[in-house]
Amino acid sequence: MARQCSSRARKFFQSWFRRASCRREMDAPPIRQAPPPPVPSGMGCFAKGCLTLVGVVCVLGIVLIGGGLFVVNRGINMFTTTAPAQIQTRPATPTELQVAKAKLDSLRSAITNRVETTIEFTADDVNALLQNEPEFRGARNHARVAFANSIVSLDVSAPLDSAKWSRLKGRWFNGNIQFGFSYVDDNFNFDVRSAEANGYPFPRALLSAEFMQSFNRSFNDNFRRESAKRGDASDLWRHIRMATVQNDKLMVTTRAL
Repeated sequence: MARQCSSRARKFFQSWFRRASCRREMDAPPIRQAPPPPVPSGMGCFAKGCLTLVGVVCVLGIVLIGGGLFVVNRGINMFTTTAPAQIQTRPATPTELQVAKAKLDSLRSAITNRVETTIEFTADDVNALLQNEPEFRGARNHARVAFANSIVSLDVSAPLDSAKWSRLKGRWFNGNIQFGFSYVDDNFNFDVRSAEANGYPFPRALLSAEFMQSFNRSFNDNFRRESAKRGDASDLWRHIRMATVQNDKLMVTTRAL
């Protein structure tokens, strides 16, 4: 992707960087920094599968959406930081947490028993699980979702150590990505509507139909590679027939094997 955005793009990005820097100084809110989270261990396949998905979203968000931007060295400091951000989420009530856990248990049961069923998760369900389930402790205070009009809004703070550029080692993606989402026939499809990192919005000119085709192709390739590295992470998605965000819910349909 970086090769595709070269000479002509560099002039555009350099000009855009200058404008963005001035705007950032005037009106961008500060990022609240937090100490790096402990490395999660002992997660089950469900958490590994979901966190692999979140991780690849973040890495590809910065690599593919901002790939051309990094040909200008200044973009690294503009779009990444050396520390994670603390993402605040409304604490779930005991009743909300009980409901969310019951839905997760139903999904696990359907996967274990290899039966087809559809489970609906609200954004509050997902956030309650991210903040409270031991399996998802790697995402606690580092991810928050919202669903509206079939669009996902993901606030996330993620390390970029798995990116191939050495200059991204030890740096973090702290930002927001808004996108449509579906998973059908073992393929993810994203329709990225907007993205920002470290308070800077990415140029909408990058979010073309051609770009999104490349993004989805690269995402699926990277997800399969990451899943293979994590072993049982890929086992979760083998049992999912379809997943999509419809209106204000995440709909997950398991596969009868």
